[in-house]
Amino acid sequence: MQAACIQGGTVHRPDLEAIHRATDLEWRLARIPADATCRGVFFNMLDARALSLSAEAQAAYRSFFRVYRFAPFRMYPVGDYLTRLLVLAQIEHGDDRIYDGLRELQSGAFDAWAGTLLGRAALAVVEPSLPSVLSMLERAYAARTVVSYSTFRVVSIAPDEIVTEFDTEYVYIQHAMVGALEGVARVCSVRANVTAELDGPFDGRVRIALLPSAKGAR
Repeated sequence: MQAACIQGGTVHRPDLEAIHRATDLEWRLARIPADATCRGVFFNMLDARALSLSAEAQAAYRSFFRVYRFAPFRMYPVGDYLTRLLVLAQIEHGDDRIYDGLRELQSGAFDAWAGTLLGRAALAVVEPSLPSVLSMLERAYAARTVVSYSTFRVVSIAPDEIVTEFDTEYVYIQHAMVGALEGVARVCSVRANVTAELDGPFDGRVRIALLPSAKGAR
């Protein structure tokens, strides 16, 4: 893959065939139903995240996809979102660290949703603690205001650990969803170690182990 050196880092030119060799994206896309969708706000987040990397990274992203701005509340195919997520991770990290990029990029998903009218309204009526925000997200998933296909549950809340569960989640749980919950913890000013345990490629638990300095902040 060709790469362009820029101030502060390297922009790797997007190459979908290289992504298919480095990940299971092609296999995964074949198993995502056509009616599995997510909000346009998450697509717009990727364009904004590309710019936060560099103007060159955003230019590479926009050149590859052409269409890069979406109606925030409209639902679009999650397979398209997943492809864009991997391409941007490749642009930032190269072929060898695409999965690391998924975790980093998806950490901004909660910020993007929280900035929407629905997100602001939901957050306005809950206390700003991690358990409360996670429970609010559980309700948002159930109401299909985030995605149309997946289930997110808070399984247990203990003093040192919160256990959550994803069912039928096509966006990598062990990378992207871990990053997403790291973003939620960050917004709640909680330091945590977030890990995943998969039951299958699309189902599993994500554990949020609260670090000692975070316990008094819940």
